[in-house]
Amino acid sequence: MTIRTLTLASLKMFVRNKQSLFFTLFMPFIFIGIFGLVGFDKPQTIDVGIVTNAPSTSTKGFLDSLNTISALKIYNGNDADERTALQKGDRAVVLIVPDDLFPDPAAKTAPITKDVTILKNVAYEQQAQTAIVILTQLFDKTTLQIAKAPTLFALNVQDINAKKVRYIDFLLPGIVAMSIMQMAVFSVAFVFTDYKEKGILKRLLATPMKPQDFVISQVITRLLVAVTQSAVLLGFGALVFKSHIDGNPLLILLTIMLGGIMFLGLGFTISGLSKTVDAVPALANLIVFPMLFLSGIFFPTSSMPGWLQSVVVYLPLQPFAKAMRAIIGDGAGFSAIKGDLAWVAGWAIVLVFLAVITFRWEEKRM
Repeated sequence: MTIRTLTLASLKMFVRNKQSLFFTLFMPFIFIGIFGLVGFDKPQTIDVGIVTNAPSTSTKGFLDSLNTISALKIYNGNDADERTALQKGDRAVVLIVPDDLFPDPAAKTAPITKDVTILKNVAYEQQAQTAIVILTQLFDKTTLQIAKAPTLFALNVQDINAKKVRYIDFLLPGIVAMSIMQMAVFSVAFVFTDYKEKGILKRLLATPMKPQDFVISQVITRLLVAVTQSAVLLGFGALVFKSHIDGNPLLILLTIMLGGIMFLGLGFTISGLSKTVDAVPALANLIVFPMLFLSGIFFPTSSMPGWLQSVVVYLPLQPFAKAMRAIIGDGAGFSAIKGDLAWVAGWAIVLVFLAVITFRWEEKRM
């Protein structure tokens, strides 16, 4: 009865705290909105400049065919302007094409080899090489057509209905995991350090209420907030960005609870180590901030250097986000994520133990 009453009171206090609501709900929405609208999974185009004066009909037909290649974004200009754009980094390559590159089909004269100058931006080596490969293939194909060479083979392309993984499907589970971490760590660390600094926790010891009942009610409150927060974010992603949610709801709930307990342990540990509220942000950000960018929340850890990948696997947020992504995005079952859940449970035990030995109801007097 006491725990239920304290939990209801704690929920009311949490809801009335506008700062907590902002960082719990609105800040994750901002992240989802910004990164979801940017669309990092959209195909990137390569900027290619074309320099010609008065191209022949055949040459103009070839140049027009370049505009049909979706991977290339074609710009037409004079030599000076395109070289300037290349030096500024606005072009990956620039082609200087002779006006009579391709002979007139009606002409009876033998074709003459023409030089096509390609100016390559070494700052965009990968994009430039890709553009050169595409252009080389198009040149070869056009040459074979003019020479009327026989077709020796044909490509047989078959469509396979495979699952399309968009960036928002990768991002959303990571944002949920990140939001639970921030809510659990900062709300607990700030609130309990403030209570301790003002002597509120000390006064609670003088009441008939059991101290553990107060702590349990605070834990229950934040676990309820974590579940609600996750449901709202996942619902928002599905409704606005049509993200896929394929996992078992009960397994998602179990993972959220384990992750919530893990980071609540971290929050209580930080509150135990912090003597004043002013010390909380410095200590919390020192621990939390690196995990935001090294745990595969916004970008896959596979893009990191090998030595860094071997380090980030030990961060608490990494297995939590990985498990959430596997369940929500891939519909993974318990057997597929049991290794990640074991890491989360292990970190939860360690952090709760640290919270127990560091937490104080009042600061020690010197």
